[in-house]
Amino acid sequence: MGRDPANVPVKSVETTLAIVEALQETNGGELTALAERVGRSKSTVHNHLQTLKRHGYVVRDGDLYRLGLRFLDHGGHARAQTPSVHLIRPKISEIADSTEEICQFVVEEQGKGIVLFQERGDDAVETQTRIGTSVALNGIAGGKALLAHLPDDRVDEILAERGLPALTDQTITDRETLLDRLDTVRDRGYAINAGEHIRGMRAISVPIKTTEGDLLGAVSVAGPSYRLEESTHERSIVDSLLGVANELELNVTYSRF
Repeated sequence: MGRDPANVPVKSVETTLAIVEALQETNGGELTALAERVGRSKSTVHNHLQTLKRHGYVVRDGDLYRLGLRFLDHGGHARAQTPSVHLIRPKISEIADSTEEICQFVVEEQGKGIVLFQERGDDAVETQTRIGTSVALNGIAGGKALLAHLPDDRVDEILAERGLPALTDQTITDRETLLDRLDTVRDRGYAINAGEHIRGMRAISVPIKTTEGDLLGAVSVAGPSYRLEESTHERSIVDSLLGVANELELNVTYSRF
């Protein structure tokens, strides 16, 4: 039997995407280094770079190529398609200011957690996570908050496709353990990440839903473990997040009328 045409990758597109990813991973690079990294000839990579440059997706500074700001337009457009994004965004800033930690809004797409918004409070520590970062759902608090409120068949699909990768030695990589943890998340209303994504970091997350139960995403607060493990501080963050989740649930519902 022949291959399904819909499942046959277009090699030229895959080459272009490999070059784009390489430029992002290396913060830009020279032609020879890029060709070696993506495993293509210099002439092939050069042709792709010139096409990307012509359309504004790549810029050249001397011998160095880097991603162009044309991608920012696409990213901004994609983010704007998120339901009720205009209501969620100011709340992320509000929580970051009140907790003085990192606050993020994460959504599930293609079985991964995508950071849609991120704001930093005055005491927030530096991390490599940024807007657009994709992370395995089993390794972050927001991911567990999402998994706990997705339909069972969708959770099964995600675990079958993405597996349970270990991000640190604390990440849950056993299916049954994860499912038990998701039961706990549903019971108490929030999820915790204890060094499962970044060692020494702790995060707390709650799901954001509509009154009809549609899952919009999850809001998380993250900071050094020694700060968030302090019981009164953690309880204060949980209460703040649950309050914001309830407020957004009502605002999203009534903004539709």
